[in-house]
Amino acid sequence: MKNKWIAIMVIAVLAILPGIITLTMTPTVVAKAASVSMATKSWQATFTKALKESKITEETVYVTNSKDQKVEAAITLGEDKKTLIVSDLAPGNYKLHVQKDAFVLGGPKAASQVISFTIIEKLEAVKSERELQQYFDTLLANPDKEVKYDSSREMENKADSPSVSSNSSMTNNQVEGVEEGDLVVVKDGFIYSVKEHSITVVDATNPKNLALAATLKIEDSKYISKLALYDHLLIAIGDKYLEKAGTSMSTATLYDISNPKSPKFLREVGQEGYLQDIRITNDTLYLIGNMFPNYWALRDNKTIDLKPKTYDSRGTKEFQSLPLEKISILPNTLDGTYSLITALDLKNGAKATANTKGYLGGSSGLYMSEDALYLTTPVYDGSAVVPAENRIMDMRIWMPRATNTQIFKWNVDGTTMNFVGNTEVKGTVLNQYSMDEYKGNFRIVTTEGNTWDEKNISRNHLFILDKNLKELGTVKDLAPGEKVYSARFMGEKAYVVTFKQVDPLFVIDVANPQKPTVLGELKIPGFSNYLHPLDETHLIGIGYDTEQRYDTFSKRNFTVTTNMKMSLFDVSDFKNPKEQSSVKIGGKGSYSDVQYNPKALFRNKEYNYFGFPVVLYEAGKGDEIVYKGQGAQIYEITADKGIVLKGNIIEESTDEPYENWDQLVQRVVYIGDALYTVAPKEVKSYQLKDFQPLDKLIIK
Repeated sequence: MKNKWIAIMVIAVLAILPGIITLTMTPTVVAKAASVSMATKSWQATFTKALKESKITEETVYVTNSKDQKVEAAITLGEDKKTLIVSDLAPGNYKLHVQKDAFVLGGPKAASQVISFTIIEKLEAVKSERELQQYFDTLLANPDKEVKYDSSREMENKADSPSVSSNSSMTNNQVEGVEEGDLVVVKDGFIYSVKEHSITVVDATNPKNLALAATLKIEDSKYISKLALYDHLLIAIGDKYLEKAGTSMSTATLYDISNPKSPKFLREVGQEGYLQDIRITNDTLYLIGNMFPNYWALRDNKTIDLKPKTYDSRGTKEFQSLPLEKISILPNTLDGTYSLITALDLKNGAKATANTKGYLGGSSGLYMSEDALYLTTPVYDGSAVVPAENRIMDMRIWMPRATNTQIFKWNVDGTTMNFVGNTEVKGTVLNQYSMDEYKGNFRIVTTEGNTWDEKNISRNHLFILDKNLKELGTVKDLAPGEKVYSARFMGEKAYVVTFKQVDPLFVIDVANPQKPTVLGELKIPGFSNYLHPLDETHLIGIGYDTEQRYDTFSKRNFTVTTNMKMSLFDVSDFKNPKEQSSVKIGGKGSYSDVQYNPKALFRNKEYNYFGFPVVLYEAGKGDEIVYKGQGAQIYEITADKGIVLKGNIIEESTDEPYENWDQLVQRVVYIGDALYTVAPKEVKSYQLKDFQPLDKLIIK
């Protein structure tokens, strides 16, 4: 009876965790290797079993060419003892041969391996449907390595964009001259905002008499995530699910707003998959997303189209499969996800041809300058196996961990996109603000490891790469045991906040790309999720305050967040950064979108104003939190006076248990001498100088 229950439990566990549990008794060695690599980079193959360094000889490990002849190649064993790195090969087709004697014997006897790969001089298009299918067949042959698609997933002043008045709010973009779009945009006295399945246009030319100018209805199947402006164009960016086709599209819809009270639809372009983000620079819109084809159907010998689909209302109404000449396989990747990039010339947006390209090799992060696009993707350690506590038989849970980051670079010139190359750095990147381009060099901050892993403690690194992504200099092993919470590059300085129990702010000199140097460090309680430059020697940090508590069960201290916190850091003495001023915002549970989305930051240079939407809570009994109100707060921030609260635009709670979504402020903007708070169903206006209320518009 006991054995029967054990068998039932095994079946139950396997049913709950499909695809992530593997038995330790693996019958053969499994290899993970990309099919393509650039001649300027090393190609590598990673195995599930370790290799003996002493056994890696010309007889046991070697490379042959397309004629099955041995060729000279530099073959080295990686630090993990499971990766073979192959270098010094000319462009061509090759096979890596690894005899079974090269493996460390443990458990079942290892089998010899033969892995095909190609070295290319430049990125080329896929030549045939067969080549495309072979790529996915390789993925199917390595089921444990398949990547499951997750759809959830700086300071030089330039002239203002000609499309936006200098006397009104502009999007808080990371790079001047590169527009990112937002939920709310402003042009010529009109406020455009996203509201459920519509776009609302509010006439704010008279702040004392707000009026609804127009409402653009959006179909129920479409979700608009951001808006952007270019000249007389309003661009709505979103995702649309096509039930009939059983797929989703990332879309850019263009409207002519020459007459804001009567916007006119001009055109819609789309690419299959899910939106990652957009950028607009040099008169060109870049729509960037990911698409994951259902290549598992190949297992059932089904004939399927593995190419992404595109759509352009200017041409045929039907979706078109991307031509093979528009598809390439990114080097050193083995990922069933496409990175899709659509470039559209906005100078004649209603007529110009959209240029879409698909790259096999998914991406999750991006940074863009005016001349280059960088996409990043985490590299997972697929061999990471964690023993299950009180496990039945000898099962282990396969938990792939992101260990490194791959970086891909394109030079861009309008709708022309030229692939430059790729590289890999240790650790994973937090967000776009951990990346930067300066004088042609690319800088990136990463965290290697996890803060909870006490045996292999986390470490943080800064890498500087040249225009071809070759490493120039590094700062390694910063703040062991902590992870990056925010970063900001400001010309020849980099500022990095790490955290575990206290908030170290590091000042790093990156003027010499070959020798970046940590100049100073400041440790204070709490942490900053976002850093924003005030001037050349002052930084604004927005995040949380923290406090230490003691867990009587584990007999360990642990850290919890309390109220929101904003700090002004004085870095004029780079070796001794100081927290010049700080304010606590609300109590435990208070939050603002600005901590995770810098687009929510309100700025006004004339009054030195900085503000953001905020929801206020405070600590109640035990671990309870009590809702106090929502709205926006505006601060005057200067190097002389520090941080001073100027506008406390809060709708206080009248016994509501939590905030009302309809009235939740999404963004704060200004036009001329008036300030506006924009919520899904209401817009309010105030005097910018003293925040006296002027008008309120209810949007039904």
